[in-house]
Amino acid sequence: MADELEWEQTIFTFILHAGNARSACKEAAEHARDGRWEEAETALAAANAEQLQAHGINARIIQREAAGEALPFSVLLVHAMDLLLLAWSEIDFTEEYIALNRRVAALEADVAALRGRRD
Repeated sequence: MADELEWEQTIFTFILHAGNARSACKEAAEHARDGRWEEAETALAAANAEQLQAHGINARIIQREAAGEALPFSVLLVHAMDLLLLAWSEIDFTEEYIALNRRVAALEADVAALRGRRD
């Protein structure tokens, strides 16, 4: 029974970190949309830290399986892995989104400055 509880705790911890990574990405994107670059970068760093925790758990699970340990199938484990894959994708997207929003903001500032010179 202790092994089963340990296994469930491992999976739920995996889900927690992967889900936190996704949530932090959403927060980073919202900050970037509003031009709050420092907050966006901080949230993105939090997303990366969370995905690193989730990835570590995933790697340990794979190592256990590769070492011959028969781990029980769990839909929760599939869910955790799905969340981690989504988090990786969202981190990549959010990095690009922040960079794009920075470029747009810089271009808007340039346009505003040029318009100011014409007046």
